[in-house]
Amino acid sequence: MSGLVRRVHANVDCRCIVTRIRKEGCRASLEDAPEPYVIVDLDTPGSPLGPSDERCDYLFVANAADLAGWVAPLELKRGKFDAGQIADQLQAGAGAAERLVPPNFAVEFRPIAVFGGGTTKAERIEAQKKKNWVRFRGSAREMRLMKSGQKLADQLR
Repeated sequence: MSGLVRRVHANVDCRCIVTRIRKEGCRASLEDAPEPYVIVDLDTPGSPLGPSDERCDYLFVANAADLAGWVAPLELKRGKFDAGQIADQLQAGAGAAERLVPPNFAVEFRPIAVFGGGTTKAERIEAQKKKNWVRFRGSAREMRLMKSGQKLADQLR
């Protein structure tokens, strides 16, 4: 473990470090994911977020060859897809990343919503609206949508 991943891992309670991205029948595949990486379960006691704070499910942090790394808050949804609520949860994950990722590391930021059910065209359009973009280090990014079971690596391109 080196660089960004080592720094984040050192600043997180070990009870929050997990090896997979899966909640309530919804999952993201780690096949071909950049390595090394660390996955922080933000729902676990000891999370960098307070117990009553808004939160997304996971924070994925990985080293990368051409930059310091990747930072991706992930929210897994099996039921109703509410873009505004998901954006708020991903924003909380971005806030956790702001505290965990040292400012001197250049990272690529990707907020990702993983959904287990279907989404309508209207829901996908709503997710793309600027009001639902997620802010990190002074810039905003559109949330990416990913079906359960797909490769996380495909969203990090």
